[in-house]
Amino acid sequence: MKKFVNSEEFKQKNKDYYRLEEDYDWIKVTDKIVGLESFFHKTRQRNFLRQLKSFLQKDQKVLDAGCGTGLFSRFLPDGSYGIDINPRNLAKARQHAPAINFMEADLEQLPFENDSFDLIIITEVIEHFPDPLKLLSELKRVLKTGGVILGTVPAKSFIWQLRFLSSTRPREPYHRYYSKKELNDLLKQFFEVDDLKQGNFFMTMSFVLKK
Repeated sequence: MKKFVNSEEFKQKNKDYYRLEEDYDWIKVTDKIVGLESFFHKTRQRNFLRQLKSFLQKDQKVLDAGCGTGLFSRFLPDGSYGIDINPRNLAKARQHAPAINFMEADLEQLPFENDSFDLIIITEVIEHFPDPLKLLSELKRVLKTGGVILGTVPAKSFIWQLRFLSSTRPREPYHRYYSKKELNDLLKQFFEVDDLKQGNFFMTMSFVLKK
């Protein structure tokens, strides 16, 4: 199974799913649906925004990598950038955050010059890549020296076993839950890991990276 997951065929199938099929509206689930899933997203949003606000500075160039429907893009400064491979996500994101520059693109082939951004956010994205090395390499390429990346991934937690109860849960081909050691070992190949912790009822790993 592991060999198949790492195959180019599976990686392309996984990417095609997010480009052509996936239709999960983060903002709808977070803001409008009542239940455990909404509670989880509200809590994660509140915690991440608290951290994000402490890093935002005037005149920064900011990227939301894998922006989805704009859950966090809507809180970024006007003129920031949002990238997603899914055109349905971007159509909704443009409604939620009209002052953001949204672009359809592959995160493994970002349409930006080297050293373009002061701050990158990437929330609940890395876990969808069977092999995230190229993704992380691209993020490093477009991040300025001294720049910061803020992000989250799902943590290994028994609570995620209840995910099957969600009526809106997408049926993605690949979804990984990270331990602290696994995530640290991955991220330190490309960045200085400034902070890495598990929170949100032990369901989320959050990180701060520097180049």
